Amino acid sequence: MYYIIYSSYTSLPFNDEVLRTLLVKAREKNQQMGVTGMMLYFDGKFIQLIEGDEKTVKQLYETIFDDPRHDRKIILREGVTETRFFSEWSMSFKSISPEELIAVDGYKDLKAPGGINSSAAMRLFKILSQKND
Repeated sequence: MYYIIYSSYTSLPFNDEVLRTLLVKAREKNQQMGVTGMMLYFDGKFIQLIEGDEKTVKQLYETIFDDPRHDRKIILREGVTETRFFSEWSMSFKSISPEELIAVDGYKDLKAPGGINSSAAMRLFKILSQKND
């Protein structure tokens, strides 16, 4: 199983309605492609994990990379894992407030410029993959 975790900033304003529309389309597309994952949105920033067949995941990331709604895209981590982190979700989503991030030990630096580190992001995804809420 191959995965990519990336972060990006929104180049356009995203409100709840825009996020819901994006999520519905992502879920439909991911289900057709056999991709699962999770998207986090906070303070104008996305962190997303996508997982599945390596070629498919890389093609999907290229599509995301070319999407003008994303700016300052960075791959935080990519690699192979034995099992899916989010096998139940074609695309899970959670909008997180900056206050919620600050309350989670080890994630205070996610908002700082250059403060996203891949091990913290991977740990966050591991934690979230164990919760179904």
